[in-house]
Parts: sequence; structure tokens; C-alpha cells
Amino acid sequence: MNKSKKIGAAIILTVTVIVGAYISYFYFLYSGLHTSLEVNGALSGVRAGTFGDAFGTLNALFSGLAFTGVMVTLILQRKDLKDNQDEVSRQQVESQFYNMLRLQQEVVSGVDLQKTQYQVMSNSSIQVVTQGRDCFKSWAKMLEKEYLSASSLTQDDKIREAYRELWDKHRGDLSLYFRSLYSLFKFVSESSHVNKKWLGNVARSLISDYELVLLFYNCLMPNGRGFQKYATEFAVFDNLDVVLLLDAKDVLLLPKEVYGGNQVILSLFS
Repeated sequence: MNKSKKIGAAIILTVTVIVGAYISYFYFLYSGLHTSLEVNGALSGVRAGTFGDAFGTLNALFSGLAFTGVMVTLILQRKDLKDNQDEVSRQQVESQFYNMLRLQQEVVSGVDLQKTQYQVMSNSSIQVVTQGRDCFKSWAKMLEKEYLSASSLTQDDKIREAYRELWDKHRGDLSLYFRSLYSLFKFVSESSHVNKKWLGNVARSLISDYELVLLFYNCLMPNGRGFQKYATEFAVFDNLDVVLLLDAKDVLLLPKEVYGGNQVILSLFS
């Protein structure tokens, strides 16, 4: 039972008790009238005298009910005001969230990779441009290439060496992307919204498969570990495809909470 229903039930119970008490009292007085004695044509006796005086208490009853009505009105107005304030606050949070989400998506759309290709037939070169989310697929392939050529012996060192090579070459675009995504999830986490998980799911749904791969390995780096907090809170890697990772067992390098309900990944922990 919510708060408004409890208030309504309390009001009804109070009014019922008061009216019931008055009805019982008047019935008690009225039931004794037939036993009263008449003295010079007038009723006498305790009940007879009290019965007439009792009508004066009706003013107190209606005054009390009127006061109760005023109090109830003030309580309901206060509740409506609070509900309106909560609604305005929720709308403000959502408006700011969608603005940040739009800016973050503009960051994704704004990245590009250029590569010069030489055409033998025309004896000329052309610029091949990869834009937007396709860049993350290219970066994932570059990361895999660096990983396969890494000279380190341990898996952790090979990952760090490969990622460092990729980061040094494309730090400008990658750092902007990761910072914008970090700011977005941080805003949701620290907001006063009643359903942060829903906002987190909206943001998570716009992260592509190859973005998740780059984000995953960034979380393993010293400068990206701060995102693990939000990856855990919103299960950011719930849709991560292990086939796209450098090694499927890399999922064990992060806590299983970041994978949400991904049963394929969770099975690897057992």
C-alpha cells in the first residue's frame, strides 16, 4: 500500500469512528426518552436534558471535520508538489542524458581513418577513408595484428604490448571516445534518476560489437581501469562477443559482474 492509499484509509477510518461515536451517543440519549418523566409538560431526567444539549456538539463535530478536510488538502497538495518536483527533476536528468548521449554518438561518427592505396593501372594513388563505427573494426584488427606479433611471453604482457602500439598510433581518437563514454556513464551513475539502470541500458545498447572489444581491453589498461566501476554497475559487457577477443579466456581478467546475463561468458568462469 502506497503513501496516498494509507492517508486515504486513515482519513476514512477517522471520520467513520467520529461519526459512529456521535451516532451511538445520540442513540443512547434517544433510547432513554420514553422513560423520562414529564414535569409541567416538559421532559425531565438526565437523558432528556442532555439530549437537547447534545445538538450543540454538532457544531464541534462539523468544525472538526472541516479542520480535518483542510489538513487533508494541505497534505495532498504537499504530496502533489513533491511529485511535480520529482517529475521535473526526472525530466531534467533525462534531457541532459540524451544531450550527452547525442554528443557521444557524434564523437563516434566523427572518427575516421585514412589510408593511401596505389593503383597500378592508373598509376595514381587514392585516399581510402574509414569513418564512424567502421573504424573500431579496423582498430580491433590492428590490435589483433599487434598481438600476434608481440614478443612478450605472458598473455597479460602480450595484451599490454599490443594495446600500447595501437594507443600510440590512434591516441587522439581513442582517448576522446573513451572519455566521452566514461563521462556519460558517470553522469548516469551519479544522477538522481529513479531508474538509472534503464538509462544505462539505453547507453549500452548503442555500443557496437567492436567498440566493446576496444573498451574491454582499455579497461585492462592503467588509464582505463576507472571505467570498471561503471562496467560493473551497468553490466556494460553483457553483449560482448568472445569470438572477437584476442583470446576467449581474456574475459577472466574482469569481474563476472560486468557481463550481466551473458551465459556464454559466465560459463567460462566455472
